[in-house]
Amino acid sequence: MNFDVSRLDRIRALFFDLDGTLLQVEMRQFIPTYLDGLAAHLGDRVDLPAFRALARNAILQLLERRRRDGSNRRQFLRLLETHGGISPQQFERALGAYCDDGLERLRPLVRPLPEIRTLLDTAFASGREVVIATNPVFPREIVAARLRWGGMDDYPFALVSDWENSCLCKPAPGYFEDLLGHFNLRPEQALMIGNDTGHDLAAGRVGIATLLVDTWLIDRKEDAPAPDWRGDHQQLIEILQQMV
Repeated sequence: MNFDVSRLDRIRALFFDLDGTLLQVEMRQFIPTYLDGLAAHLGDRVDLPAFRALARNAILQLLERRRRDGSNRRQFLRLLETHGGISPQQFERALGAYCDDGLERLRPLVRPLPEIRTLLDTAFASGREVVIATNPVFPREIVAARLRWGGMDDYPFALVSDWENSCLCKPAPGYFEDLLGHFNLRPEQALMIGNDTGHDLAAGRVGIATLLVDTWLIDRKEDAPAPDWRGDHQQLIEILQQMV
C-alpha cells in the first residue's frame, strides 16, 4: 500500500504499540505465567484455575469497557474484590512480592527486536513525541520490565501507557482520544504504529493515521479501518527516516 508522504509533515507524535511491534512476546504463555506467579503470592487459599479465570475475565472487561469511570487499575482491582474476594491491599502485596522474586521468569518469553535501536533512534531524531501506546491492562512494573528486556528502558518516552495512567484500552476510541488530549493534538497530528488489525487500526476511527507492521501480524479479521501504510520493520524504519 502506498503511503502519502505529504502527511508526515503534519505528524507531531508517534504512538507505538509495544508487544509484537517493538518486541516479540509469547502472550499465550506470558499471561498465564504472569497470573500463576501472582497467584503464588496471594496465599494457599487462592485456587489457581479460579484466579486465572477471574483475572482473564477482568482483563477482558477492561478491553470492552467504554466509560471513563476510574483507572484501569482501579477497575481491575474492583472486579477482583467483587468476584474473588481479593482486596486491593492483598493484590498489591502479592504484586510487590512477585516483582521482587518472580518477575525474571517472564524474561525468556520476551525477545528483543534486532532493529530496535535503529528504529527508536530514528524516531527520536525526527523530533516528534515518542509514545509507548501499549494496551494498558498491566501494572507499570510489568510494562517497565518488558521495555527493559526489549532494550528500550533508556529512551525518554513522552508517555508509557499502563493501567494506572489509563482509563480505557484499545480498541476503544476513547483510548486514542485520551492520548491526543494528553498532548493537545488533533487526530491528523498523530501516527499509530502497531501490528494488531483490531486494536491498533482502531485509531483510524478517530482520524489518526495508522501504520500496520506485519512482521508479527495479529489479524483479528474484524471490520477495522484499512491502514494508511503496511510493511515490515525495515520499511517502517525507511518511513521514519523520511521524518528526520
